[in-house]
Amino acid sequence: MSPCNPGYVKLSLLSGGFLTLPEHLFCDDQDDKNARVEVPSMSFLIQHPSGFKLVFDLGIRKVWKNYSEKIRSHIQKRLPIRTDPDVSDSLRRGGLEPSDVGGVILSHVHYDHVGTPADFTKAHFIVGYGTRHLLEHGMTYHSAASFEKDLLPSDRVVELPAPNRPMLHVEAFDDTEYPATKGLETLIPGTDSSWRRRHSFENTIDVFGDGLIFLIDSPGHIVGHVNLLVRVSSYKWVYLAGDACHHSRILDGKAGMATWHENGQNVCIHIDKEKAMETLGKIQRLQAEGLDGAEVDVVLAHDAEWFKNNQAALWPGGI
Repeated sequence: MSPCNPGYVKLSLLSGGFLTLPEHLFCDDQDDKNARVEVPSMSFLIQHPSGFKLVFDLGIRKVWKNYSEKIRSHIQKRLPIRTDPDVSDSLRRGGLEPSDVGGVILSHVHYDHVGTPADFTKAHFIVGYGTRHLLEHGMTYHSAASFEKDLLPSDRVVELPAPNRPMLHVEAFDDTEYPATKGLETLIPGTDSSWRRRHSFENTIDVFGDGLIFLIDSPGHIVGHVNLLVRVSSYKWVYLAGDACHHSRILDGKAGMATWHENGQNVCIHIDKEKAMETLGKIQRLQAEGLDGAEVDVVLAHDAEWFKNNQAALWPGGI
């Protein structure tokens, strides 16, 4: 397929670095606690027909020692790590500067998805509901629980409204402490930021109002986790699933989400395993049924096989 499809979105892969994951913490069919796999932390450049440029996720910070001390300590468990090129370098290799990007959508704010926001000097940062509270207060119930309070420029944050569903217990907070930010219409005049049902998902936002790009509330992994559904041709959508799950075996139903014992309790890489499984089921249904007569390709942020098989999608190429 041509990487440039008039009337649709051009979606290009950006290299966001690599880290090493212990498989037994993610896939319940892996009993070998020494089994480790190097995986990408993928990012994507999204070019709307209007010319507006978005980036979905920012991968790993190029100078990872610039993370906070607690995050650096966690990264020691994920070595070896490779961060060159990072997302900014990947953009430049295709002839764009980070300053050409108008909006950055973060699937969530774990360290391997937030990269170096300071590079994107003109972008607004679009995050899921509750993200500002999470950055400020962190969480005490999970091993990967460290965040940076000053990660994002407060005057350029667009936090999505609360979705139309009961909040998970870990999402409950006093939202009067966090008045609503500017809405998506700040970036895209006329956009309606209301959540609406689309296929199996109760809460989606049609970003440009033209049916080409949908933000999707995707609860379970972490507070504020969102996915993106992008129309790249008349016969294909691409669903950017972030950390809805961490291996294609789980997406394909060949393995389940792992749990382990930590700090006196059973834990999972997801803050709410049951809700994460529910979200994954909706993604699997979308993939199986397609949408509006077009197939749906699901891309997990850390799918090493997909990255290997789709090198032609690297910017300035496209899917």
